Amino acid sequence: MNHIRKGRVFAACHPQDTARIRIVQYEEGDSRALVADAATGARQRLILVSSLHPTAVTGTGNRRKSGYAPEDARPVTGPPAPPPLEEPAAEVTDWFDGMPGRRFRVALPPRLLLLNSNQRLHHHRRADITRVLRRAAWAASRGLPFLEQAHIIGVLHPEDRQRRDPANWYPSFKACVDGLVDQGVLEDDDHTRVVGPDMRIGHVVSGSRLVLHLRELAAVESAPELRK
Repeated sequence: MNHIRKGRVFAACHPQDTARIRIVQYEEGDSRALVADAATGARQRLILVSSLHPTAVTGTGNRRKSGYAPEDARPVTGPPAPPPLEEPAAEVTDWFDGMPGRRFRVALPPRLLLLNSNQRLHHHRRADITRVLRRAAWAASRGLPFLEQAHIIGVLHPEDRQRRDPANWYPSFKACVDGLVDQGVLEDDDHTRVVGPDMRIGHVVSGSRLVLHLRELAAVESAPELRK
């Protein structure tokens, strides 16, 4: 099976499954391949090669509903692939309207799995998602300066217009703020350095995404606010 090779990334074929795996080890003729989560390299496990398809469509042109297919494979049969996801437009809302201080925007990629406080997940699964979100925020905040104190607004851009309580996504926002600390944008996220994250709902984005808006707090305004 020459479509299975070390380092290649496969994505779940089911349209509602966003799982992505990377081939860690495979020898031609083996019945199983060693794989790991594509983004983190964690959770190494063996998977049947029969579930690693060469394309996401069958020979009759129907989209597969199970297994995995290479992300870089372009099907030559079946319905045309959807157009690539365009980068969502920048925010038009000024979340810090009228407030002083430098402002920065940290946008995570769309289609990441998010944590919701209403979910009932195994702690290993929760830890995996947290790790991916934290790493994504770390990568997205490259180039930002160090901020001694900051006001953070976390904006959930949902994939549709249904009613939501953005506070339920606090575990996701918390993981992202930890990523800012990992990057060195913040020394820590305790109450002496950070106001927030305050959570808001933004405009609809295909696949949904999280965006952090940061405002640098000046000493004259932050001291009383953070010491209350």
